[in-house]
Amino acid sequence: MTLFVSADIKKATIFFISFFCLIFASQSIAQVSIAPTSLFFDNQNRFGSLTISNGGQQAQEISISTEFGYPTTQDGNLTVVNDSVMAEKKSIADWVKIFPQNFTLQPNQRQTVRFVSRPPNNLDPGGYWSRVKIRSNPVSPPIESVEEGEVGAQINLVVNQVIAAHYRTQDAQTGVEVSSVDFDREDDTGQIAVSMKQLGNAPFVGSISLQVTDDTGEKIWETTTTNSVYTTITRSFNMDLSELDPGQYTISGKIVSQRRDISQDHLLQIQPVSFKKQITIE
Repeated sequence: MTLFVSADIKKATIFFISFFCLIFASQSIAQVSIAPTSLFFDNQNRFGSLTISNGGQQAQEISISTEFGYPTTQDGNLTVVNDSVMAEKKSIADWVKIFPQNFTLQPNQRQTVRFVSRPPNNLDPGGYWSRVKIRSNPVSPPIESVEEGEVGAQINLVVNQVIAAHYRTQDAQTGVEVSSVDFDREDDTGQIAVSMKQLGNAPFVGSISLQVTDDTGEKIWETTTTNSVYTTITRSFNMDLSELDPGQYTISGKIVSQRRDISQDHLLQIQPVSFKKQITIE
C-alpha cells in the first residue's frame, strides 16, 4: 500500500485506510469468479476451459499459472505441500498449456480460458494433478492522478484463487481408508479429527459427512464438506459443547464419491466408507 498525504491529515488518512482495508479485500475477492471449480482431463478428453468473470467495478489484471501441490497434514496443521519427489511422479504442471495466460478483464466482462493437456507417452496407470492459480490484481489509476495537497491511496491487493486440475489414465482407481477417529475437548469446544489415507493409484475427490448422536439416537450435531485425499490427511471439525449434557455419544461418518460442485462423471467412484466412534462427554 502506498500513501500520498499532506502532513496535517496523515494520521486521519492512515486510520481511514486501515479501517476499510478489510472491506476492500472482501470486495476484491468477490469481484472475480471462476467456473468450474476443478478441471479434469484423460486420454479421451485433453481439452478443458474456465470462465473467469469480473463482477466488480474495477478492471482486473488476470494471470494464470500451474504449480504442483496437494493438501496434507503436518504437525497437526492442514497445509499444501510441494513435494519434489512426488512432483516428479505425479505433476501435470508442465503438461498443461493455457490460452490466454494473461489478460485484463473490464467490469462485468468475462473471458473463456482454454487448457490443453499434453501428457508424455507410456504413462503409468493412475491419477496425476496440479494446482491452477488464478491471480487477480486491480488496475490502479496512475499516481499522477492525485493532485498536490490532496489525500490519495493506492491499494494493490493481489488475490490468488486456486483450483485443482486432474489427469487420469484409463486404469485410474482410488479409495479411502479411515486410519483413526479422535475426539478432544477444550472448554466448550469439541474437536473431531478424522485421519485418512488414499488407496489406489489416483487421488480421492468427494465429500465427507459427520454426525453426533446421543444415547437415544437423537442427532445433536452434523456437518458435510468437500474432501480430497492425495496421500494422507487429517480433517478436523469443531462442535459446540456448551449446551450438551454429560453422557455417552456416538460419532458416525461417511465418505462418498459425490460433490455438489463437480459432475459425477468426473469423479472416480468408490463404495461409501463408513466409520463410527463412541465418546464420553463429561
